[in-house]
Amino acid sequence: MRWRRRIRYFYLRLRRLPGNPRRLAWSMALGVFIGVTPTIPLHMILSLALASLFRLSRVTAVMGSWISNPVTIPLFYYLSFKVGQLLLFPGQGFTLPITFNIAEILRLGWRINLALQLGGIIIALPLAIIAYFLTYWGIVRYRTRHSRKPDRALHLSQSPVPPSGTET
Repeated sequence: MRWRRRIRYFYLRLRRLPGNPRRLAWSMALGVFIGVTPTIPLHMILSLALASLFRLSRVTAVMGSWISNPVTIPLFYYLSFKVGQLLLFPGQGFTLPITFNIAEILRLGWRINLALQLGGIIIALPLAIIAYFLTYWGIVRYRTRHSRKPDRALHLSQSPVPPSGTET
């Protein structure tokens, strides 16, 4: 129940952010892209830096990077590694060397990291595109709905029309 309230809070906050809906959607897509890639200690820093560099909404970019959380990180890393391994090293397994050899361990680490990064980019691209369109749609929909709603307060006319039947 607490998670639903928190997600709804961030959703409402995103919809009410001021700015151009396209730029806000680009900010969200940037944050989601960075959040999905396996750069775990740098998600927020990269989101802030790149949003500032491209003059996008830093708040929205950081909110997008929160797609990476303790629940989703294992899934993203596993899928990233498997996709990267499939593309770069098809049919090859990764095993530790039998004897301690620093060169072999570094080479293995390099190959694992390369597979992880490539797979992360490949997984992040479609998710960022989806995030762009969902964010844009949500913001535009929210703004058009709320711009058409009349105020709930009672409005009195400045020049009241005389009641019918009282002609002068």
